[in-house]
Amino acid sequence: MSSTLNILSTNAQESGIKQTAGQTMQSLRLLAHLGPRIQCITNPVAMDFSADILLAVGAQTSMTMGMDEIAEFVTSADCLSVNTGTLDSTRRSAIDIAIQTALDFNKPWVLDPVSVHASTTRRSYAQGLLEFRPSVIRGNYAEIHALASDESANAPQKLARQTGAVVVQSGETDLITDGRRTVLMTNGSVLQTRVAAMGCASSALIGGFLAVNPDPFDAAVHALLTIGVAAEESVKLGTGPGSFKMHLLDCIYNLNEDLLVQRGRIVQCEEVAG
Repeated sequence: MSSTLNILSTNAQESGIKQTAGQTMQSLRLLAHLGPRIQCITNPVAMDFSADILLAVGAQTSMTMGMDEIAEFVTSADCLSVNTGTLDSTRRSAIDIAIQTALDFNKPWVLDPVSVHASTTRRSYAQGLLEFRPSVIRGNYAEIHALASDESANAPQKLARQTGAVVVQSGETDLITDGRRTVLMTNGSVLQTRVAAMGCASSALIGGFLAVNPDPFDAAVHALLTIGVAAEESVKLGTGPGSFKMHLLDCIYNLNEDLLVQRGRIVQCEEVAG
């Protein structure tokens, strides 16, 4: 079945931005108050930055990959974030145990299919993980389309309907979809592409929001709005990638609802069957 995206009216867009900004702040307050723990299985390049991003919003993180303890860590965590970067045999075994434990204890989990477009072995492995029903899948254009084995424009929507997951396709324009609702977001800065592990940290942040919001679609939107607006603010304070990264953490920590309303560039769409 073919479909097209129907963009909602201007009034609906303005109302939606205000509502989304308010809900994002509610989630940020819950993160700071509850301090949920996110179990991250991520690549070594991303560990520090992912942990810092989560700490900036008040969440806690653990990064263990030891097969003798990963199940216990997932059991006591509020969400699991799985990243397929540097996918060696040890990491793969830890991922398998962690996901099964998350399912056993009804924990939400996020899949970040890092570089699945560059390796057929990795793509096959990540596609096998789709059977375990991730709550959210986040990747860039190449990763999402490779994971979906689909080069069409509506591959993210198809992947969402196929898996039951919310799919986040990051880029100059971020796309968040559950297969029926789609949000396009143009917040952010080009300097995000000059800092290692920005996408990986975004996936971890989605895990943080997912720990305090039962709706994966809303959690993904709130996380992307948070990091996108903070990125725009941090550009004003720095002179390049190094200072941008430092100020990004400060700007995330200091976000407020007025800033989210003023800077949020969100286009809400609905799927219309063709």
